[in-house]
Amino acid sequence: MKYCILLTLLLWTTSAVVLVVGKKVLTEKPAFLIACPIEATDVGSCFAKNLEAMFHEWKAGVPGLKSIGSLDPLHVKRISIEQAVSGPISLNLNMQNAEIFGLSGTSITDVGTDAKKLTFKFNINVPEFKLISDYAVNGNLLSLALNSKGKAEIMMEKALLNLAIRVKIRENGDFKFGQLEKLHLVWEDVGGMHLHLDNIFNGDATLEDSAHALINENWRSIFEVLRPALTQTVEVIMKDFLGKILSHIPVTYLLDGL
Repeated sequence: MKYCILLTLLLWTTSAVVLVVGKKVLTEKPAFLIACPIEATDVGSCFAKNLEAMFHEWKAGVPGLKSIGSLDPLHVKRISIEQAVSGPISLNLNMQNAEIFGLSGTSITDVGTDAKKLTFKFNINVPEFKLISDYAVNGNLLSLALNSKGKAEIMMEKALLNLAIRVKIRENGDFKFGQLEKLHLVWEDVGGMHLHLDNIFNGDATLEDSAHALINENWRSIFEVLRPALTQTVEVIMKDFLGKILSHIPVTYLLDGL
């Protein structure tokens, strides 16, 4: 799978930042973040609440961090799906200039934290999100032979993802930061999916309605084809987001007692 993430740049001018060895650092802890005691039994749940709050509070961008754009909508330059295996579903699908709406509704729960090793495991739940993009597709989808381009819309509900991360601490001047050492994401399941592709039969409304009815009756099989590319795309997004966040926010805003 090939993919490319494009983050829209957004400049915030009201936050206190300081330059530390060439990088801007947030010098005032946002009120919504909790300094979770590292020795507490619920440190994983506390840390999960911080991550969840970032999705809610920073959906338009992170203060002082131009390299991260909006999270809702999230802008993705390209998602490519190449599934050449013969069978009822065999697709080459390219989506470009994509926007993903709904991530600010994300909820995160701890499912396994080892505070001493600074490893965290989370369940990420997204109640509903929508992906809109330009698309080009060729191949077979169930009994349909497709070769078209236009606008695509994918709606998903009750998406469940598992995220595992490992962090190490580094010092930079008077500040301590977390450094993302490892991240792995698994797209566990989705409760439902609805797919619409404009112009799949050159504007023939009757054929397109029948095709979409067939596609959406069999959404589970189609999701299984889309899952690997979507998983890798979300994993890249999370690595980029968390890596930059941890290098921008002193880790003492998130974890106390390090």
